Formats: sequence, C-alpha cells, structure tokens
Amino acid sequence: MQPLKKDVNAWLKYANNDLSVARREMNATRNPRLRPYEIILHHCHQCAEKSLKAFLLQQIGSYPFTHKRDELLRACEAIDTYFTNDRIINHCLWLNTFWNVKYPDFTLTIDAAIATRGINSAKRVHEAVITRLKIGKM
Repeated sequence: MQPLKKDVNAWLKYANNDLSVARREMNATRNPRLRPYEIILHHCHQCAEKSLKAFLLQQIGSYPFTHKRDELLRACEAIDTYFTNDRIINHCLWLNTFWNVKYPDFTLTIDAAIATRGINSAKRVHEAVITRLKIGKM
C-alpha cells in the first residue's frame, strides 16, 4: 500500500513546525541566558527526524521506528545516493548527539552557537528532503 501524499505532507509540516519553534525560541529573548537551548535543540532534532521519515514514507511506504538520525539516514542512503552527501551525513550525525537533550540528565553544555548550529543543521536536512521529494518550499 502506497502512503497517501497527505501523510507525507503532514510529516513535512510537523518537521517544518519544529524548525519554526526552534527559530522562534532562539529569538524569543535578547538575553541568551534565558533561552531554552535544550528545547531548541530538541525541536531541531525532531525536524530532522520527521523530515527523514517523510522521505522514507514517500519512497517505501514506511520508516524504521527509531529516533536515531543515523539509522534513518542509512535507510535513506539505501534508496537515494543523495543522502550519502557528506554535508547531509554530518548534519544528521551532529544532531544525533542531542537525541536525549530533552531529559534533565543530559550532560553537555549548550550555548547560542550550538543552538544556532542545530537550527542550521535541521534546516539543511529538511531542505534536502524537500528537494529530493521535489516539493516546493513549505
């Protein structure tokens, strides 16, 4: 059974919403100490994950039930060599570092530079999926 286009579009919409939330929270206050960097990175992580799942859903009708971008990326690479691009791989692997950022026991220090890099990486992964699916900007 082929996935419905609306299902793929829903995943892409949710991914885009995660990216929008990350950007909004990054700009919500001028005081960097008040920004919720862990929430920003969580939404970046979610954007990349949902984007890759949308690609897989469109291409093969399903996706692995995982939160790890490296596993999702390997599944995408098996379908489309575009996802072997070092930039896409690096963005996914870097975001994978923060898979558990939403939990209080996360130990890495996150600052504005890391959050900005997260937003940029999520954007690149999301745009790559949209490009490969030949969908206009969301």
